[in-house]
Order: sequence, then structure tokens, then C-alpha cells
Amino acid sequence: MIYESEPDETILVASMLSVTNQDAELLDRVDPECLSGWRAKIWEIAREIRSDGKNPTPRSILTRTGGDVVMRQSIEPLRGQSWPPARVLEAERTVVDLAKFRRLQGALTGALERMALADTYTDALEAAHGELGRLEQATQPSSVHDFANLYDEWLDDLNAPQLKSQPIHTPWQALDDRIAGGLHRGRTYVVGGRPGEGKSIAGVNLATHAAELGHPAIVFSVEMGRHEVTSRVIASGARAEYGQITRRNIDDHNMSRIAEWGDTNRTMPLWIVDKGDIGVEYVTAVCRTMKRTKGLDVVFVDYLQLLKASGSKAPRHEQIGHMSRALKVLAMDLDVAVIIACQLNRNSANEKRPPVLADLRESGAIEQDCDVAILLNHKRADNGDHTGDVELVVAKNRTGGTGVVTAGWAAYQARIA
Repeated sequence: MIYESEPDETILVASMLSVTNQDAELLDRVDPECLSGWRAKIWEIAREIRSDGKNPTPRSILTRTGGDVVMRQSIEPLRGQSWPPARVLEAERTVVDLAKFRRLQGALTGALERMALADTYTDALEAAHGELGRLEQATQPSSVHDFANLYDEWLDDLNAPQLKSQPIHTPWQALDDRIAGGLHRGRTYVVGGRPGEGKSIAGVNLATHAAELGHPAIVFSVEMGRHEVTSRVIASGARAEYGQITRRNIDDHNMSRIAEWGDTNRTMPLWIVDKGDIGVEYVTAVCRTMKRTKGLDVVFVDYLQLLKASGSKAPRHEQIGHMSRALKVLAMDLDVAVIIACQLNRNSANEKRPPVLADLRESGAIEQDCDVAILLNHKRADNGDHTGDVELVVAKNRTGGTGVVTAGWAAYQARIA
């Protein structure tokens, strides 16, 4: 296909400059980058004039350009031209569609160039999805919605079947009460903790509980292998001794618990990915496929700081910020709840205080992007001994207030009770 639309671009410019043109929104609907050469320049200037509260005319545009001769020669033939509204609409569609084709061609070319430098198939796949992901993010006009349509969608959602429209319950009722009923699709949830304090356990508990309730869930484990994640899922679900499972020496009591739980839940909609060299583009690609083929409601990424950065030359805080933002976009685009395990720095432990949002390591973008931030804090007695309780510190909550939810620490069953 030849991506050429000059005649239609000229029709749009002539129509925009015509005093008889009644389509005042034409300038807003078509982006200047959809046009080429002097037509794009005229379009940009016309938008500037409109933003000043004035109507763009050939004279006002030429005034802005300082009487540029080339611009004058381009505009003069358009004076007085008039086109039927149907032809203008056809030209608009053609110009916008061909601009999309040009962007797609550029994205594919860029993907091929990046793929040629990839060392593995996974790297090549991430490169391709990265380029196409940037293309999707560049196509923003489609995300501008008329309120009347939004109102109708809201009513449809209000009357939707309960399983689809209602929040996804967590294992902890007190947390549900704090975060508007549970996990909400389209939102991101950060679970922060210091090393060994349960952020992986909490995330797996959330994903497992959702799957047990029939909500398709996927766990991306960058740190643990699939057998270790599976052991944690079984231990927490069956309330079985995790130590016995890891030692492969399970007594009759715990085996009966596992068998009973497995009979009911072995076919629950839960998937586990245990690749250690993945980036956010790979996570996005897998989730899009799962959403399309299996359905998907909950995504757990364990953990953010271990994901491979796509731009290795960028400063670390920018890399983390890019991945955090990409996961937020994923939640919104696929209408899934995304749970992100994040490492906390050791400031709160050194200072012997509960963690705060500022303790999230390496990027302030994490706290800005998430809808809810839950920070784990293990309560200790005055002598330093563990009390057996863990605090779920809701440090950020777009859907309600912040506060602390206290739960039991049942690491022997790989769960928060």
C-alpha cells in the first residue's frame, strides 16, 4: 500500500479555512501529525489561533507565519474552496487511517531493527511487543469518550452479572472493608515488604484466593520456580505444613488436607509463569494472550525490581518508573487487577518504625502509579520477639481511607491468616 493522502489532506485544510464550513470540531479531531509538509504546519498554526479564542483564517495564519512566501503560495489556491460535508468526512477518515498505517509501518520497522539485535527469542518477542505497545500508547484519541456513552456503559456495568461487576474478595475481610470490597479490575495494587517479610506470600495468597472463587489469575514469579510457587499455593490453600511439603515428607494429616483441597481446586483458573529473565513487555504480551484465550481477572508480578529493564542505559529510577507505568496501563487496558510485589528499603527497620510510602525502593513512580499500596509490618514485642501478627499498612488508597489491618502470620502454611 502507498501511504499517500495529499489530495485528502488538501481538502481538509481547505474545508477548515472555509467560512462556510460548519464543522468546528474538525481541528480537534485530526492531529497535525496526520498531515504532511505545509498542511501540517497550517494545521498547527490554526490550532494555536483557536486556543487563543479566535477563528483561524487565511489572513490570521499568514500573519502568524510573518508573511512567509511559500505559505502564502500554498494557502492562496485554497481560498473560496468549498467541499460537501460527506466528502470532507471521507477525506478525514482517509487521512487518519493512512496516518495510522504509517505509524504501524514505523513500529514494525523499529521492531525488526530491535529484534535483529536480540540474543534470544524472548528478547526478540519483548522487543516486538515493546514497539507495538508504544504504538498503542500513541493512539490516544480513541480513549476520548462522550459522556452520554459513558453513562450508558455505567448503567450496563451496574446491572452486569455479579461475578463480573463486583470486587474480587481478598482472603482478609478487614482488608476488603478498607479497600472498597476487595480488588477492583482496572486498578493496581502494590504489596511492599522487606526481604523475607511476606510480600510474595501475600501476593500468591491474593491470586490463589481469587482463583478459588473462579476468577482467572496468573502469577509471574521472577524469583521462585514453579514448583516452589505451587508448593506455596497448596500449603496456603489446604492449610498444610509448608515445611513438610518442601521436605517432601508429608504426614497423613497434612496429606488428607491437601487431597481434600485438591479435589475441589486443582482445576481452578490459575496459571504460573516462572521465567527469571522477563521484562514488562513479556508480562504484557502473555496477559493479552491469556485475556483473549482463557479470560483474566487478576495478575500478580513478583517482584517489580527483579523485572528486566527494556532500556538498560536509562537511569534505574527511570527503568522502574517505566515498568510501573506499563503495569498500570496493562490493568486499565485489560480490565484486570494487577498486584505488584515491591521491595522496601531498610530505613523503617533501622529506625524501628512502621514502613511508609517513601520506603518503596528505587522510584517514586511506584507510589504515584498504584491505586492501593499495602506495606507489610511485622509487629514485635519490646524485647524484639515476633508477636505472631503482621500489619497490612494501607498507606495509599484511592477508593477509601488509609489505615492498618492486623492479620496472623502463618508462614508455616505459607499464608497470612
